[in-house]
Amino acid sequence: MRKMWIRGITLLLLITCVLVISSASGYTADFPKSYRLWQGSAAMHEIGVYGYCGTQITVQSPYGAAFDLYAMKNYGSPGTCPSNDYIMSHYDKYAYSSGNGGSATLYLDQGLWCVVVYARSGSGMAYVTADSNCFPPGPVPTPLPPTPGPCSPYKTVDRSGFLYSGQAAVYGYFIPTDGRSQIEWTLTGSGGNTPIIVSSMGSQVFSGSWFSPNFDLYVFKDCNPQYSYCNTNYYANGPNAYVSISNPQRGSTYYVMVYARSGSGTYNLRMNSYKCYGDTPIIVASAPVYASTASVDYSSAGSGSGADTAVSSSIAAPTAEFVSVSSQ
Repeated sequence: MRKMWIRGITLLLLITCVLVISSASGYTADFPKSYRLWQGSAAMHEIGVYGYCGTQITVQSPYGAAFDLYAMKNYGSPGTCPSNDYIMSHYDKYAYSSGNGGSATLYLDQGLWCVVVYARSGSGMAYVTADSNCFPPGPVPTPLPPTPGPCSPYKTVDRSGFLYSGQAAVYGYFIPTDGRSQIEWTLTGSGGNTPIIVSSMGSQVFSGSWFSPNFDLYVFKDCNPQYSYCNTNYYANGPNAYVSISNPQRGSTYYVMVYARSGSGTYNLRMNSYKCYGDTPIIVASAPVYASTASVDYSSAGSGSGADTAVSSSIAAPTAEFVSVSSQ
């Protein structure tokens, strides 16, 4: 009888230490879980810990990535977790991955928890486990913020086209409500097939070469130079012009004008946008400083440093023949 009584008490303790888990992100309620995340994305889970047992939740990052954990205690009813951004800014506990395929672990005590798995860098499959722990945890050291790693572009868009001297193309870039920490444009070009006649006699051409074009770059906030008179502090002379804007205005559209100041040929415009937080350094396009020529009375704005490249004096958009561009 005594043995049966002890077994009954043991079974009761095991039952009270059951971990009840639900998910607010559409995944199954069972752990372990695995799903794909990319830099800047997140997944949220609602975890209820009942009885006297806690739980250890761990996320394993794929190689080359760093996935972190943020946990906030929810004193409401199940299914009332706030947004991922709110949890990440009002967390009660957090754990950083060491990066390069490391893991992050949190101990959750009794209660209802909202847990966010956040891809700080890299992308790949996140592997998340939650294990019951019926023993009191030891002292938990205060986690230290990780050493900032390089932040790669959140989105890259390439555009190209052909312009003759005096022509221009305009592209619009809308900044969504979730914001961007940096946006940059790099402009390169290659020569067209217009020969330069050096000297001639009769119908014979004695010398020729290819005209190397100069494409300049202008960026206007909420003003399309194709239809309005616009001024800007963001501009750079070609060849290889570069413009960068830090913390662009949310909800605004930035119109980028590619202008063929001289020559004709094909231009290649690359836009990189970033979503980097804190002191994380940004990987920016390599763009040296270009000195302006004697025929141009304003200086280049692009240094390629990743900082805001606005200049002190604004200029108007140059007069140009605008060509149509594809929105794709």
